[in-house]
Order: sequence, then structure tokens, then C-alpha cells
Amino acid sequence: MIRLVCLLAPRAGVSVAAFHAVLRDRVGPLVAGMQTGLDLIRYVQLLADADAAEGDAAARAMRDMPPSPHAAMMDFWWASAAAVDAACAGALLDRIGAAVAEVVDPQASCCWLASEFPQVQTQHARVVARPRTPLLKLAFMLRRATGMTDAEARDYWLTGHGPLIRSYAPARGMHAYYQVHRRDDRERLPKLAAALGLAEGDFMGHAEAWFDRSAMRGGADLEEAKTKAVEDERRFIGLAGSVLFSGKEYAFVERDWAL
Repeated sequence: MIRLVCLLAPRAGVSVAAFHAVLRDRVGPLVAGMQTGLDLIRYVQLLADADAAEGDAAARAMRDMPPSPHAAMMDFWWASAAAVDAACAGALLDRIGAAVAEVVDPQASCCWLASEFPQVQTQHARVVARPRTPLLKLAFMLRRATGMTDAEARDYWLTGHGPLIRSYAPARGMHAYYQVHRRDDRERLPKLAAALGLAEGDFMGHAEAWFDRSAMRGGADLEEAKTKAVEDERRFIGLAGSVLFSGKEYAFVERDWAL
């Protein structure tokens, strides 16, 4: 599958609550109503959770990362490049872009195409951090470290960092962990970004991890896992330019056969 990942920040003067309300209550149903016309496999929004703000701030402090204005993501999934081309050929994405433009800061928001690489999966079905469940999803948008090419950083992320995180997954209580690597598609991304009114993102991808906050762990094993993970992140991630937040997922399009 091919994913279009959209990282979103609210416009100046728009509260996070109002920003989330427009995305959840207007944009989400709008996209759901277009799922056949766009030939979507999935469409999911991740909205930053206020109850996770303290933990996110601690995670950023551990990595010397600055605060970020971003408070939401929306991801579109297609089965093939041909399906993406068909979506670009119509006017439906422009309608979504017009709705998003009411509350999104186009200068601070961006999108990119990506492919996902599951690393940890504790159940057969795809894990979703739905509202009114104890699950939270952490999204960590990554820039490469200075001195590395994108290809070098992404290769280490997949073949070096991925196995390390998998080894510590039980200690950290991870329900799932995915790597979502940017696709270098200079043909389709400009069309998608223009339709949605977003900049073209230059992140090398993002990591996704799901945790149960009703069963948060402590102790030496957890602290070792977090410390080792951050030490390894510094090898290939430019943390000062990266983005991290946790939230709840709103799945508006889910075709079970594709999960």
C-alpha cells in the first residue's frame, strides 16, 4: 500500500480544540463520503491528546527536542500507484483541501508519500488507539542526522534501530511499532500537496508506536529500554528538527480485507 502522510498545525488564532473539531467533525466525514471516488483503502486522523502532553514533553526533553506547533496527522492509504494517479486526476482532493484550509496553517503543515514496515505487532488485527480506550499512539516524525544521506539514515533505521526497538518492546509495553518510510516520488507528491494546500515534507519518515496507558510500566528494565533507544536515535536522527506527539485515532475509512 501507499500512504499519504499529512502533518498538520493549526492556523494562528485557531485553538487546538477548534482545530480538532473541524478535522474530526467536518473533514473526516467529508473524506469518508468520498472513499469510493478516491478508491481509498483507509483514512485515519491522529489528534494530539491533551492528557498525553506531559509525557510527550518529557519524551522531547529527554531528546533535547523543542516544542512543535503540530497537533494532528491525517493519513490516506491507496492500494497502488495507479489508484493514487486516479485520485489526483479528479477534483475530490481539492474539496478536501478547501475544507482543511479553514483551520490548517499551510506554512507549518506538510505531506509526503510513504510505505510502512511493521516491526512489532501483538495481535492479528491492526492496532488502533480509538477514543474511549486506554491505547495511545505515538507519532515521531524523523529528520536525518547531519552527515548522513537519507538513504544511509533510512537503512540504519530499518536494519539497525528496528531490531533494537523490537528487542525492548516487551519491557516498554508496546502493542505495535511501525516504521513508515518516505517514498521519493517526484511525480505524484507535488500534485497531492497542491490539491490539499500543503507543503511537501522533507522528513525521512515517521515511527508509530501504540501503548496502553492503563498499564504503564516502570522499573529498571523500562528505563534501560528508553535510554538505549534514545542513545541509538542520536546516531541517525536529527532530533532538533524532528516532531513527536501522542494522540487518539479516528478511523473514517477501514476496509477490513486490507488491514
